[in-house]
Amino acid sequence: MTIRHKIRLSNLLMVFIPILVTGAVIIICMKTSWGGYWHTLETMYKDENGIQSAQGLIYTYKKELWERDWETAVFDKNEKMNNLELELANMGYYILVKKNGEQLYSNISEDDMEAAQAVAGSALDTAKMLTASRKSVSVIKYTFYRGDDSCSIIAVNNDHTDGNMKSYLQSYILRYIFIFAFLYFVLILLVNATLSWWISKSVLKPLEKLSFGANEIRDGNLDVEIDYDKKDEFGKVCQDFNEMREYLKQSVAQRMEYEERRRDLISGISHDLRTPLTSIRGYLDGLLEGIATTPQMRKRYLAAMKIRTSDLERLVDSLSEYNRLENSLYRCQMEQVDLKRYIESYLRENRGEAEKENVNIDFSCQDGVYYVLLDTSEFKRVFDNLFTNTIKYRTKRKSQVSIRLRRTDNGIMAELTFSDDGPGVPSESLERIFESFYRADAARTHAGEGSGIGLAVVKEIVNSHGGTIRAENRNGLTMIIRIPLKGEDMDE
Repeated sequence: MTIRHKIRLSNLLMVFIPILVTGAVIIICMKTSWGGYWHTLETMYKDENGIQSAQGLIYTYKKELWERDWETAVFDKNEKMNNLELELANMGYYILVKKNGEQLYSNISEDDMEAAQAVAGSALDTAKMLTASRKSVSVIKYTFYRGDDSCSIIAVNNDHTDGNMKSYLQSYILRYIFIFAFLYFVLILLVNATLSWWISKSVLKPLEKLSFGANEIRDGNLDVEIDYDKKDEFGKVCQDFNEMREYLKQSVAQRMEYEERRRDLISGISHDLRTPLTSIRGYLDGLLEGIATTPQMRKRYLAAMKIRTSDLERLVDSLSEYNRLENSLYRCQMEQVDLKRYIESYLRENRGEAEKENVNIDFSCQDGVYYVLLDTSEFKRVFDNLFTNTIKYRTKRKSQVSIRLRRTDNGIMAELTFSDDGPGVPSESLERIFESFYRADAARTHAGEGSGIGLAVVKEIVNSHGGTIRAENRNGLTMIIRIPLKGEDMDE
């Protein structure tokens, strides 16, 4: 269950649980101790002023008097008569009992009798049966006979509204309303406290874990993992946190590796810069000090300085390539060209230079055209770097380079293979040779001559053309480049 659903459920339960519990208590009370009072109240609602109900109680009271000893003037009430009087009193009625016109018993006040007299008049004394009501006063009289004796029961309600309704409401209903209100309030507090603890536990527990994880990461511990498997909002947050931690861990590791390689590059370039500069400075000192006394020696010194200057230019170019790679400055200007003709053109322009470096090139291609989207000037650097890599790490005086071009993947890709006859690289280094600053010098000769970014630049250029590149050992090092075919060749 999500935190959102828990909060919504708690809000509903906070309202409905107290209502349901309080309602159940009310029903139970109504069916038990409150049943009699509710019945009386219901009767009073149906019988305005309670006159009919009072008449019934007075008739029952009369039956009890009928069984009394009429020979004695002592009015001795039993328990049932006391209960009947209590019920009448609850309804607001008080009684007066007369035998042969003489009072035997009365709980009516003088004010109530005066009020009854004002309503009934002389009939209060002369009438045998009487029911009279005016405003807030009700009078009931009932006379019965036994032999020559007569007995009259007079009931008076001097405020039947208060007596029947207000009194009942105040003495019982209002009391229970207060009790139920207090019960509802207590239930709300209990339910609110319980649900708040439940919600707090659901929120605080993952927050504590997140706080712990954040503190560990702040202290440099990137191995800590938050263990939280619940399928709620915090579950997603904790998962994202773990993914972030893993990403940070990988980023730190990559950064450390990058910095290490960068330091190696700076150290290597510094050394490579220092070597030609020292050489150039030595030749300049020779010229200035007159060591080169003949025109031939001076020419040889200048030629050597030119070679060392070329070495410096190569190093500066490497630094420029590195800067472009670091800052993602490759912005290809694409045009549709035939890759076969492009390679042939490149080889024609550079075959003389290759022969000077004792590199023999063999190019073969399947029939057809190979239209691709190419930045011709930028892609030239791919071949330049591959040839430079071959020459730099060769173990033979003469090198053999084989270039093959064919279609793959049902004719949708152009595959270009560039193979040399060098020593290759260790299998564990095949995937890493395209990383910036990485040099598998243990497997290549001339250690320290490479900057470690030539193949990284090659990969970046190939990727910018939507292609891929990988390396294999095939009696030397083979580069396999795949570029998507475009345009007219796709229909052939």
